[in-house]
Order: sequence, then C-alpha cells, then structure tokens
Amino acid sequence: MKINKLVSLRMKELLKARNWTQYQLAQRSALPLSTLSHIMRCKSHTVTLESILNICRGFDIRLVDFFNDAQFEIENISDDD
Repeated sequence: MKINKLVSLRMKELLKARNWTQYQLAQRSALPLSTLSHIMRCKSHTVTLESILNICRGFDIRLVDFFNDAQFEIENISDDD
C-alpha cells in the first residue's frame, strides 16, 4: 500500500480512538482543514513529514508513536496502488 494511504488509515484510527472529527484535529494541529481532508481522502500523492509532525502534535503523540503500527512495516509499503 502507498504511504499516503497508510497515513490516512492511521489518522482515521487515531481519530476514531479519540472520538474526534477532522475539524477538531485541524484545530489542535494548526493545519488547515482542507489539508487534513486531502490527506484523509488520499487526494495528495505525497504527505510531507512536516504535515505528519503537525498531525502528531495535534494528537499529542510522538512521531515514533504515529509510525509504531504494523501497517508501516516495510513489507506493507509499496510504490504501487
């Protein structure tokens, strides 16, 4: 699976765990809601580390905690859809 899809899935998991909306995350992460929406819907083919860092700040987690998920194992990541 592509990185942008994995990031989207991880964000959905974290939002669901906290019972948050994308709007709430936008407020906490200081990212525009449109940016989060594009990431969540995989409209961006790439996701910057800076955006992921801001998302982590919004969730109040470390980068390592964001990526500490089996879906980010190297064998699960591809360049293809």
